[in-house]
Amino acid sequence: MNSFFANDIKELNTLYNRIQFSFIFLYGRYGTGKTSLIREFCRDKATLFYSAQETVPAGHLDAFYRQVARSLNTRKLPESFDNWEQAFSYVSDCSFSRRLILVLDEFQTLVRNCPDFMEAFAWAVQHAFPAGKVFLIVSSSSVGYAGELMAEPIRAPFDVITARAFLDVLPFSACQSFFSGFAPKEQLLLYGVTGGFPSCAPQIQPKLSVRQNIQRLFFSADSPFLTAPLDTLHRELREISTYNFLLEIIASGDTKLTDIAKKASVGTNKCAKYLGVLISLGLIRKEFPAAGESLKKVRYQFADHMTRFWYRFVGPNLSDILFGRGQQVYEQQVLSSLDEYLLPVFETVCAEYLERLAGTGQTPFVYKHTGAWWTGGTKREPFLRIPLVATDEHHTVLGICHSAAKPAGKELLDRLLAPMDAFGDLKRYCCIFSVSGFTDELRLAARQTGNVWLIDLDDICG
Repeated sequence: MNSFFANDIKELNTLYNRIQFSFIFLYGRYGTGKTSLIREFCRDKATLFYSAQETVPAGHLDAFYRQVARSLNTRKLPESFDNWEQAFSYVSDCSFSRRLILVLDEFQTLVRNCPDFMEAFAWAVQHAFPAGKVFLIVSSSSVGYAGELMAEPIRAPFDVITARAFLDVLPFSACQSFFSGFAPKEQLLLYGVTGGFPSCAPQIQPKLSVRQNIQRLFFSADSPFLTAPLDTLHRELREISTYNFLLEIIASGDTKLTDIAKKASVGTNKCAKYLGVLISLGLIRKEFPAAGESLKKVRYQFADHMTRFWYRFVGPNLSDILFGRGQQVYEQQVLSSLDEYLLPVFETVCAEYLERLAGTGQTPFVYKHTGAWWTGGTKREPFLRIPLVATDEHHTVLGICHSAAKPAGKELLDRLLAPMDAFGDLKRYCCIFSVSGFTDELRLAARQTGNVWLIDLDDICG
């Protein structure tokens, strides 16, 4: 069984074994493993799987009929389905004698292309499917559409969903088996470029070097992920130029609304609406400081590191890559910037590590989430950012990450020990992560200070 989905499949099987009608809704971006999860769950079970493609309404009904003919008992199958209500009634009849899984994949395409589909689907959920033993799975790769369906109040027939799940990118620990033959820092880099996508991490070939793997995935004319983010935009939006430009701006380092709007030459209100669409598509997210006044300090970040990698290195060089110059692009523009690119990846992995420690009771106080905190950035106050912060009423963990080639030095601890009004009198624990070890001076200072954790990449990868 695919270890990515073992817990999900266990939960689905629990619902499947209850016999009565169940309605499961799965959604997430392309590449997050919805189809793989469904395929694994449906193995050795009676299943009718229909994945909707772009076609005319009659084409959908004909294609669904052909899937029924291939998958189900066809002794009483009519010559064709005249409408979706008839099609769903037939499926329900086939489930009277046995449990039957009906999968409607890319559901949003059916709704968009077939004017009469949604009414028939609602009728089937309320009447036809519960009469039999249908186990209904609806999946969608349109995060925006799924968000509309799940918005309060939830519209019928989605108000009777048995279970729903958003499939997101996976943490480093879940992907690590695909990188196990590489050195710890190489594992970190491979996780960063594959972004935690279940469709991407398995593409890493252990017999190739890190450089060869990255070039194969992104920097040749036939690379499998050469246009992946653009494909997502084209599937979700009619016109993508402005959204694509905003993502390019964020990739260049501008993350505040005012800076993004200025560079895009649009008003802040209009820019915020564009960014809201990108958030609904799962491409970017808002980041707020983990403590203190936060609403005015929001920053926009990529939701996954593969998309950030693409907009940082691949998109700006797409013409050269398509023309066969991908190797030169990698050597001249990517190699020298990998340590810089790696730092946010390392911060993500370290946050996951701290949360796992807390979840297993290995921290001095309980917390569920770590976030970043920052202040300053003005003429009066220099910018200060602490990437890892977790607090409760009496304690705080402040963490910092070091991804450069030289060992982490004492100046990082000094930064964590500096007075910070946002954390007041909270008891402070300091955590320093490093991909390249620590200086003797820092190790001595950590012992003398107390409540300081020094964690290297071997600890995380181990």
